[in-house]
Amino acid sequence: MSIIQRINIKGQSMQVHRPNYTRDSVGSRKQTFIPRTTIKGYVASRSVNESFVGDRQAAQETVTVYVQGGSDVLVTDRLKIDQTFYEVTGKRTPGHRGVGNRLYYHIIDAVSNEGV
Repeated sequence: MSIIQRINIKGQSMQVHRPNYTRDSVGSRKQTFIPRTTIKGYVASRSVNESFVGDRQAAQETVTVYVQGGSDVLVTDRLKIDQTFYEVTGKRTPGHRGVGNRLYYHIIDAVSNEGV
């Protein structure tokens, strides 16, 4: 089964949230995330990494998601998957595939520390 078939058959709906910058009452920049669009993606892998920062334990969940080529996802965005927000850390397109190629897709890497 190709990646595109996995996205179409086993993929799930996920929401893209894009950063929005506004000024607060004292003029400082404030970053919020607003819903941008909904895309379909296949979560290929999930992993949890635990480490210590000083005396605190920090846990992070990492996901790798395959999405249709041309999907509007940037490395500054957040993805909402199964009610959990993930920060996009990377976006790549395998090979030299373009819009005309039927196997055109992106690989999105994202991390979260919510609920871990």
